[in-house]
Amino acid sequence: WGSPSSSKVDQERELAALQAERSSASSQSRSVRQANDEPPERDLFIPIFALVSLAGLFGSYGYEMLRLYSRGELYLPWDQ
Repeated sequence: WGSPSSSKVDQERELAALQAERSSASSQSRSVRQANDEPPERDLFIPIFALVSLAGLFGSYGYEMLRLYSRGELYLPWDQ
């Protein structure tokens, strides 16, 4: 099957070839990313959470205003 020294040389050659292939692939992907000028993907959790929270806040405020108005319990200073 071969002497230990020849298999070690073959392993070193294969490792060098794989490293060269990997470095060329990463540089190509970097250049493709830069050519497209696409911004990185962003997480939308915080803006969605903020909008849903504000909708809930103003919705509950509006509901309470309508509920109090319908029962005649809404205090409006200009109605006195």
